[in-house]
Amino acid sequence: MVAAALLSGCGGGGDSQEDGPNVVFSESRSLSDGAYLSIPLNSGNYYAEVTGSVNGIAVEWVGGVNCAKTAEVKAYTGHCTLTQKGQLIIKNPSTFGLGPDEISTIRVSVVR
Repeated sequence: MVAAALLSGCGGGGDSQEDGPNVVFSESRSLSDGAYLSIPLNSGNYYAEVTGSVNGIAVEWVGGVNCAKTAEVKAYTGHCTLTQKGQLIIKNPSTFGLGPDEISTIRVSVVR
């Protein structure tokens, strides 16, 4: 009981999206113009938070049901249920090979 009180007092013990046991991928990457990052995932329920730095990134889930694919956005948050092994793809859409690099921060969590 004391531990629970201490954890709740410092932000732990809640439904926080902080890095923890449910986070399966968390890092920042630089994506050059036209480049993409593919994150392989097992079947399950996932929540993703992705940001881009300059013009934005595009996000696409593969292997999911009713999972949103985005146009170029600066920030994305969304859920997806993968019914089979799949992936989350983060793209820096090409601007005729002349666009800027995107610094993308990506965090993917399993929703239980």
